[in-house]
Amino acid sequence: MFESLNGALGPIYFWTFAVMALASAISLVFICRHPLSAALNLIGVMLSLAGIYALLHSPFLGVLQVLVYAGAIMMLVVFVIMVLNQAKDHQVPRFDGFSIIAIILPVTIGFSLVGFLGKQALKAEPTAVRAEIQPISASLFDLTAAGPGYYILFELIGVLLLVAVVAAVLLAKRRLDDPTPAAEEKKEDAHGHH
Repeated sequence: MFESLNGALGPIYFWTFAVMALASAISLVFICRHPLSAALNLIGVMLSLAGIYALLHSPFLGVLQVLVYAGAIMMLVVFVIMVLNQAKDHQVPRFDGFSIIAIILPVTIGFSLVGFLGKQALKAEPTAVRAEIQPISASLFDLTAAGPGYYILFELIGVLLLVAVVAAVLLAKRRLDDPTPAAEEKKEDAHGHH
């Protein structure tokens, strides 16, 4: 995608996107106290990853990252935060004992992955498929009997997202249907004055 990048400009773009992703991730996990701020930082991480995909000559994956993850999925996350939480929480819970225990597994996997990749001689493979649309679509949407059946996963994920949205609306409606104590007091005051 960026064939004109020279040896000096490419690493500058890569490290810019990498630092943006890391800063957004650290802010998401350790700094943000409001759920909406955390969601915005997660969008920052996903947009930075889209930039890295574009640098790797994979514009299709970059566009999918923006449309699907930074767009549709994060819209659903923000929708659920706004509907269920109604943006009333001004502080997300801090780490507790279970969180510290649960973080051990991803940190261990991350260090082992970095150690494994550090021992490998990484080199570019010119014959590798660079995430172009034609081979990806031929694999994902192969409707023949011998095909991998990935299109079924797309349909199942669509149904799952639809069920999540309907469940969020039903939960929010149930909360809205329950009269609050303030509303009951107003009704009593209105009946008392008449």
